[in-house]
Order: sequence, then C-alpha cells, then structure tokens
Amino acid sequence: MGLLFEKSPMNPSRISIPLFVLLIFYSPFESFGQSDSVLHSEVRKIDFVGNRAFDDDELQEIIQTNPTPGFLSKFLYGIFGEKLGRRPQYLNAEEFRADLGRLTAFYQDNGYLDMVVRDSLRFDTLRASVDATILIEENRRSLVEAIEYKGLDEIPPEVRTSLFAEPRITVGMPYRKQLVSEEVERALRLLGNEGYPNVRFEREHSSATRYLSSNNFKVVLQFQTGVRLRFGEVSVNVNPPREDLTEDIGRNQLDFEPGEIFSKEKLISSERNLNRLGVFENARVVGLMSARADSVGSVPVEVVVRGRERHELSPEIAVSDENNAFNLSFGVGYTNRNFFGGARNFNTRTRLRAQSIQEWDFDNIFGGVGLRDPSVLGGVELQFQLLQPYLFTRTLSGSWSLLFSVEKQNLFMLPIIRNKLGMSNRFATYTYGFLEWSLERVSVEFLKDTTDVRVAISRRREEERPQFNSIISATLQRDKTNDIFSPTEGFFHSATIEESGILPVVLRNLQPDLPFTQFYKMTLLGRWYQDLTRTKYNIFALKLRSGYQDKYGQSKRDPLRHIPLNRRFFAGGSGSVRGWISRDLGAMSDDELPLGGNFIFEGSTEMRINYFRGFGKLWFLSLDNFWIVYFFDFGNVWSDLDSFRPRDVAIAAGFGLRYETLVGPFRVDFGFRLYDPKEETRYQWIIKRRFFGDVLANGVLHFGVGHAF
Repeated sequence: MGLLFEKSPMNPSRISIPLFVLLIFYSPFESFGQSDSVLHSEVRKIDFVGNRAFDDDELQEIIQTNPTPGFLSKFLYGIFGEKLGRRPQYLNAEEFRADLGRLTAFYQDNGYLDMVVRDSLRFDTLRASVDATILIEENRRSLVEAIEYKGLDEIPPEVRTSLFAEPRITVGMPYRKQLVSEEVERALRLLGNEGYPNVRFEREHSSATRYLSSNNFKVVLQFQTGVRLRFGEVSVNVNPPREDLTEDIGRNQLDFEPGEIFSKEKLISSERNLNRLGVFENARVVGLMSARADSVGSVPVEVVVRGRERHELSPEIAVSDENNAFNLSFGVGYTNRNFFGGARNFNTRTRLRAQSIQEWDFDNIFGGVGLRDPSVLGGVELQFQLLQPYLFTRTLSGSWSLLFSVEKQNLFMLPIIRNKLGMSNRFATYTYGFLEWSLERVSVEFLKDTTDVRVAISRRREEERPQFNSIISATLQRDKTNDIFSPTEGFFHSATIEESGILPVVLRNLQPDLPFTQFYKMTLLGRWYQDLTRTKYNIFALKLRSGYQDKYGQSKRDPLRHIPLNRRFFAGGSGSVRGWISRDLGAMSDDELPLGGNFIFEGSTEMRINYFRGFGKLWFLSLDNFWIVYFFDFGNVWSDLDSFRPRDVAIAAGFGLRYETLVGPFRVDFGFRLYDPKEETRYQWIIKRRFFGDVLANGVLHFGVGHAF
C-alpha cells in the first residue's frame, strides 16, 4: 500500500509530501574518484556503524552489495560454477549508491525520517579489494500521534467494536509503514466478513502526515463500505448431473444460511468443507456479485460440484511407520462414495503387513521354521469403515469401524477384534475435537516354539488371559502447520485422555464373568517447525511426547490383571529414539521389555537442510527434492511413573536422507547411541566406546515414508 503525504497550507508546522520522494541520498562518494582498477575491487567486508534499531544481518538483507566469499568458495565456483561455489563480489558504484537509498527508505518506512546515511570506503590497490563502512545516524524515531478512520460512520456498533478490538497500529507506537498496510488489510478482511464484500480502501483520500512540532504522524484511513449485504438464495449445480448427488449434500456443508450476514470467509470454509467430503472431484462456492445485489441487499450463492466415481476397487502396496518400524503392506480395498446418499463413504480393506522386513532371518524362514520364526514381524487385518460427514450439525461428523486383526511380534501373536464409534467436531479453523468409543476384545498367544525365554512362564499366563474392554477416548488437537506432509512453519498440539472400565462395571450384574481392566491413559504430543532461512532451505523441527497410564478401582488391587498389551507404550524405532530398533528400548528388566511400559517420555530435534537445491537432475530424480537431515533423539519407557529416573533417559543421534514426493518424503535414517543407560557404567557414553568398532557397528538403519515427525 502506498500512502500519500498530502500538503496542508493551513498549518505551517505540518509537512506532507509524497512517500516516494522521502528517499535521502546523502552519499558524496569521494572515494569513487579512483582508477578503473580500483572501482573493480572485490568487496572484502561490509561494516555497519551507528545502527541501534536493526542488527547487521537485517541491514545486509536489504542491500544488494555483498562481501566476496572465501578462497575455497571462489575456487569451487571457478570449476563447478554456482552449483558448489559462489562468485566473487565486486564493488559497483551505481549499485552501492542504490543500496544507500534502500537503507534510507527502509529506515524511513520504520519511522526514522531524519536519519542520515554515509559511506566510507578503504581501497587496497595491491590486493584489488575494498572495505566498505556504512555510517548510519538514526536520530529520533517518529511515533503515531493520532489515527482517524473515515467512511465507517454507518457500520453497526458490534462491527465497530470488532474492528477496533485488535488494531495493528495504536497511538503511541513507533510509526511503521508496513504496519499501516497490515492495518488496512485487516480492516478490509474484517469488513468483508461482516457483510461488506464491496468495501474498498480509498488510497487517494488517505494519508500519513508528519508534524514538525512533534516529529510524529497522524494516520488517516478512508474506506468506502457500500451497502451491507446478506447471503441470498443458494443454488446447487451438479455437473454432470447424478441422481445420487442431491442438493442437500451441497447445502449441508455450507457454513451459512440464506439471510445471514455475508462473509467471504464463510464462502471459503464452505468450499473447503465440500472438498473434504471425498465425494467430489472438485467443488466451488461462488457469491454472484452484481449491481442487483446492492439493490436487494443480498448475494445469491452458486455451489458447483463434480462428483468422483461412486464405486472403486483398488489394489494397494503401501509403506508405513506403524509401531515405529518400516512396514511394507499389500492389500485390496473397495470404496463406495455416497453410500445410501448423504455423502457417506463406506470402505473395506484387507491388508497383509510385513514389519521391519530388513531384519527378517530368511535362512531360518526358508530353512523350515517358516513364518513362526521370531524375526518375522507383521500382521494381517480386515477392516470395514463408514464415514458420516453430517451428524446433527455441519461441523460434526461421525464414523463407525469394525476391525479384525492379528499382530505377530517375536514372542507372541495378538488377535484383536475392535468395534469403534467416533465423532469429530471442528471447533475453529485449526482446532478439532475427537470422541471415540471402542469395544475391544484382545487375547495374547505366546509362541510355544520360540527360543526366547525372557518372559517368565507365570507372567505369560497372566498376559494370555483374554480381555473385553470398553474404552472411551477424547482428543483435542490444534494444527497450524503449513503442509500436511513436509511442514516448514507452524505447530501441532494434541492431548488425549482414555478411560476403560466404566461400562463393564455398570453391566457387571448382567455379565459378572466379563474379563476387563479398569485403567486410564493420558498422552500429550507437540511438534514445532521453523524455517531458519525464510527460503525453506534449513528447517528446524522439534517433537516432544509424553504418556502415562495406570489401573484404578478393583483392577488396581488385582496384580494378575494387566493393561492390554496393545495399549502399552513402546520405544525405539524410526519414529522414536532412532539409536534402537522398534520396541527394543526400555528402562525395565529384559524379561519385562517385550511387554512395554506404562510411562513414556521422548523427544526429537531435526535440522533438515536442502543442500542440493539448484543442482538440476540426477537421472530421473530432481536434486531439489533431496534433503539431508541431522537428528538428536532422547527418551525411554518406564514400567510406571515411580520408576522414572533422569539417568535412564537414552540419547541417540544420527543423520538421514529424504526425497520429497507427492505423498510425502521417502526416508532413510542412520542412528547411533550417544548414551545407553543399560550399558555398563564405564561404557554408557559414546566417548568411552570405540567409534568404529562399537558405535557405528551397532548403529541402526531405519526406512520410512514421511518425516519421522
């Protein structure tokens, strides 16, 4: 936004001139009276002197003149060009003058209208180099003395209250041109969502006037709101027409009703709702603006949708990170979109999953032991699922699923039957809530022919007692990441509470022999992402996770009854502490380790660097899609909260490679142990062990799809 400073002859103590002439070029450049060889000197360094409000890095980003790179970078540039090196930087007189103007404009846009900038150049004719010093005299900073909004006299009081609730500029704050622009955009956005879609900012009648007496600004913002409008009639156009896709499907997902105050934001969110259903190939929600809309006070809305294929049979080959391990699965699925109308989705899937296949002992498998070999991990499942997008309200959706599965670990088989009902609600743009009720039957079968006898016979018998649990869980999550697969900014927070036992206790008189366990569980998860370079070149990522569960009631007093094995915490693997394989990390005895724990705390940090950007292609692979990752993981699992000891927190580090695809990055990580709490005391830290013989030799290679977090 370019605000004009208008002249006011009525007040000689006030000056107002166009913003585009507020560029002060105080730069005599006495030094440029040198020979041509001096003018083409390399810029050895650039120093800023006198800058207090902004640091050197901020100012360096504004100017185009840069210091020349080091010898190695210039040498690589001479051989490979900009793929591996950087070109030398020479002083250009015109560009350097323009840089001083850029600095002046930057300072004045931030309220330093009386600032002065000068240069000092020291040439070294023998080395053909120059040291540049930019001298900055900031002087006094201008403040916002007064703010006036014009053209808003007719807006309702509640809209006026919202408009002035959180302004970007306030009286007394330092004047910044960028904040004035942001305030205009904020006002336009708010008014557009309060029934004024035709509102416009009148730049020619707006101003930012500086008073000489106080050196401060009066900001005047002029708007023209037009007529306040409401949503009019809604028409739904299905193209091409389909009998099963009725108008109600489109109307039920709209975040507004005819007669409500018009809102641009509600148009966008309604379109997003329709596209999330999975029934439509694409959907658009358009407000039909016209001169007639102003006269009748309403805006007709057209919903245009194109349906997807209703029936789909699809074979699948997939990879995943389930159980913090690399899983390869094969399956087939059937999907019915708009099942019995109402935009319901019904699907059924059957899958065969091989976990950590890179660690299977194929000699034993094909030598006669077969799939019962302890190294064979994986599972098989059959699932039916029904998704109901509109449940009572447009923001509330429901789901039902029935799962039959068998999971095999190296010690046991774990058959599970689960019937689950769920509801999800969108509380705000980025905030969702989930409520689920599961009826789950779990039984454990320890493999009789395994040679691993870590778990005592008595404990095996306890674990093999079947259970039928009623589990209620509630989750609240807020997701403000900027990408579903490879976020570079934002955060994800999630909190989950589970309870098992209320329903069986209520029904105890009807079914006194029902085997169940009363327990509760709490899990917290946070992920944070930040682009350290503003160019998506170096991404810092952080994850923290903690969970705790315990028995209560009668189950608390029964030592033979345990929390179901599939509900316990496990650590180690590609999504956990990567110096250990999946389920191999735990601060408990070796005989308890395969059974997991009831308290977990772990975290990870990653630096994701796009070293190969701009290098073109390697065969059919784009080098822009390759990322190098350095990671640092810590954490562990304990049998209960009382067993937690800081000295038991395991630490791992490593590096990895990512290749970005449309469905997320493929991942390879190599992790090694920095601190192993289960090692002998003298060998726990990495510095006490042989780097090649112990550290790297015992490192763990992980594969996966998607980032580790």
